[in-house]
Amino acid sequence: MEGLAIVPGNERLWVILAAATAGLFVVVPLRFLTARASRRGGGMARLLLVLAAVLATGALAGVRLGFSEVVAVLELGALVALIAGLVGLLGYILFDLLLVRIGMVVSPILRDLVAVAASLIITLALLRALGFNVLGLVTTSAVLTAVVGLALQATLANVFGGLALQLDRSIGQGDWVRVGNETGRMVEIGWRATRLVTLDGSTVIVPNSELVAGQLLNLSRPTASVRRTVKVGFHYRHPPNTVREVLLHSIREVPGVLPQPVPDCLPLDFAESAVVYGVYFWVADLARALPIEGEVRSRIWYAARRAGLEIPFPIRTLVQPSQEHAAEDDSERERFALLAQVTLLAPLDESERRQLAASMQQLEFASGEAIVTQGEVGDSLYMIERGDVGVYLSVDRATRELATLRRGDVFGEMSLLTGEPRAATCIAHGDVTCLVIGREAFQRLVAASPDVAVALSAHVAARRVEIEASRDGLTATARAHRTTEEQNRLLPRIRDFLGVA
Repeated sequence: MEGLAIVPGNERLWVILAAATAGLFVVVPLRFLTARASRRGGGMARLLLVLAAVLATGALAGVRLGFSEVVAVLELGALVALIAGLVGLLGYILFDLLLVRIGMVVSPILRDLVAVAASLIITLALLRALGFNVLGLVTTSAVLTAVVGLALQATLANVFGGLALQLDRSIGQGDWVRVGNETGRMVEIGWRATRLVTLDGSTVIVPNSELVAGQLLNLSRPTASVRRTVKVGFHYRHPPNTVREVLLHSIREVPGVLPQPVPDCLPLDFAESAVVYGVYFWVADLARALPIEGEVRSRIWYAARRAGLEIPFPIRTLVQPSQEHAAEDDSERERFALLAQVTLLAPLDESERRQLAASMQQLEFASGEAIVTQGEVGDSLYMIERGDVGVYLSVDRATRELATLRRGDVFGEMSLLTGEPRAATCIAHGDVTCLVIGREAFQRLVAASPDVAVALSAHVAARRVEIEASRDGLTATARAHRTTEEQNRLLPRIRDFLGVA
């Protein structure tokens, strides 16, 4: 240790003490010029300079007391701490003041590596200048480093893994990530491990090497918005489009649900006791996802109650035969009342309408679904029980809407009575329920009452001529003449198609 006496007497200790004190006077005011998140480096430099000052002061006290061996050790420690503190101070000025001003952010691990390497080089150079045997120290350190490196392969892998994570711009502190079964906010990337804080406030320590080698899902990139899903099941009797409309309307004003991207609702599964729907929505911060999901479920429950939508239990329902027959009788009475409003079926008497009501089939169509398509072959008539239907005609690849049909209106009568291809395409505007009358039902009806065919042909002819008159402007006499001609043309076709004499 005698080789350290490059400055005569105790002046070298005073130089160390003065340098450490000067560094403290510089680093303390700098803390108020940097952001709170950037004060970590300044704190380490301040701690090292305080240590250097304390060791130098202790060495000076040892000189007075005559403890020469203790003084040499304290002096060497003060020198090393001073060098590390001054290097930390320079790094603090460079990384937290200068580079931050121009938008460059250096990862903490890289900063620490640079500081350690610079401190080690400066210390060895200064020790050599003071006459210390640096070559022997380096040789011994190299052998020791090789031995330690082999023993600490996992630790070194974590160190370089942490450095790789901080140099990679795809993730960063504050991001929400998913590692295996754990989801949390990345709060710190250290030398050995990364610390995550989960949604329930627990801390998860994940080794850096696992993050680098495994799969890591970043939930905060490219945007901080995160999509969440709430699943709920409804009874099979509820149309999917009705359920979707109710659910989307129920979450529209939920605090925390983002308007963009637009929430959505889709059927996910036909389960044993319910149709399972998924309600998809976006939240701005994953930390608030759980309370927002709870509010979404509450809104869905209240909206379903108001709309009469049943969320069924996983149970079996036994229906008594008497209850089933009562439900069928109510449905048949509703159909009969609707048939009485159809002008096309006005020629039928009450018994014939009841016969048709018993044979009709109820079909449901989703919004935008084509019920019949222009040009296709058909042999059935559709009567609208609920909803609106648009009638579209395609000519020369151009499509235009002819009319909108509503409850009680019918379409497809010519296909039913003559087997002609569909003259237009009918598309559901919203959810639509139709009552379908098939060819066989009309065959039985006309076979039992042949005069029905005459009445139907007269009615269809009048309807066709009425359309022609509105388009071509026919006079009353011409209209009557065209009606007679059209009826004479249609009657044999109807009888032939239905197979009656």
